[in-house]
Amino acid sequence: MAAKVTLKGVKSGIVLRLPKEGEFEELLPAIEDKFTNAAEFFGSKHLILSVEGRQVSEQQAGQILMLLMENTKVKCEGVVIDNPELEDRFQKLLGPDPGHEKELAALKKEKEQMLATIENLQAAVDPKNCRVIMGNLRSGANVETQGSLMVIGDVKPGASVTAGGSVFVLGALQGNADAGAYGDRNAFIFAMDMDPIQLRISDAMAIAADTGPRKKGIFSKKDVAPPPEVALINEGHIVITDLDSDLFRANKFYRKKKASAGKKKQEQSE
Repeated sequence: MAAKVTLKGVKSGIVLRLPKEGEFEELLPAIEDKFTNAAEFFGSKHLILSVEGRQVSEQQAGQILMLLMENTKVKCEGVVIDNPELEDRFQKLLGPDPGHEKELAALKKEKEQMLATIENLQAAVDPKNCRVIMGNLRSGANVETQGSLMVIGDVKPGASVTAGGSVFVLGALQGNADAGAYGDRNAFIFAMDMDPIQLRISDAMAIAADTGPRKKGIFSKKDVAPPPEVALINEGHIVITDLDSDLFRANKFYRKKKASAGKKKQEQSE
């Protein structure tokens, strides 16, 4: 099976991502294995389980929840799935939420923000001038493209990406990124989590200070998810700032939908 079952801990709980393809029953051994391997890491915390990647039925969600309970000591306080009615029914079965309403709301908001960001970027980027990479780039990976580059995943330490246009990382940028590689000083580098080793935009370069690895923790108040950031050239130097939608419109790969719609309307009237 090409797509894999993945499990990760976020500040609000556990995210179980399932592939869209394949029979659900065939995924159960992989799901059980993920829970078993992560049991020691999660311990007996009160966590929220989010199931993503595919629609699941009530019976299937129940099977996943049962595997979680049988193979870990996690006390599940909520189930987040792409079915509001079914989600409410599971919440009732799990009983009263002992003070974790905020974590459940945070996880839902996290999902909504990620989906909105992906939707906005897909609307802004012309696919004819943007290469898309699905999955994480690990140490040793080196991806180069003449246009813009979108990585739906993480760029791990030791990996590097090079683009003639801009670079989008829908995940953590922890390696090297080179945008505007052929002299485009208007290019920029976007990342959901900006923590690179080295950035280069056209002829400008910046190297990250050695501050040590970031500490992550479930439900830790100090573990605040960083906001999406953009690195760009300002007065000859690379600066990192919060995401600004105007940057999309200033870039050459932006789809001018309104202009196209107006032109089409004019052609029809003629």
